[in-house]
Amino acid sequence: MVFIIAFYDAEEYKLLLKYADDRKKLNDKWEDWLINFIQAKNNFQKDFTVEDFHVDVQKMQDYFKSKKMKNTMSNRAEYTRMEGMNAYNRKLNNLPED
Repeated sequence: MVFIIAFYDAEEYKLLLKYADDRKKLNDKWEDWLINFIQAKNNFQKDFTVEDFHVDVQKMQDYFKSKKMKNTMSNRAEYTRMEGMNAYNRKLNNLPED
């Protein structure tokens, strides 16, 4: 089974902090977020094949806006699952990225 995990580079994380409706639940610094990301990924890799999904925060925010959704942890997780699985399937089938 494949587990898709959201990855934000430092610049995307700054955008996430700007847009997140649940900002207070997020790490203030990308470096702290990265430590948590690595720990979570290592834990998931014990039971799953893990694929990083590099999140384009502006694209995600535009999606949320078009669907009248808030930028919250649960919605980000669902977006990551959906878009990450699409990207993973394109990769498996040697299809171009969007």
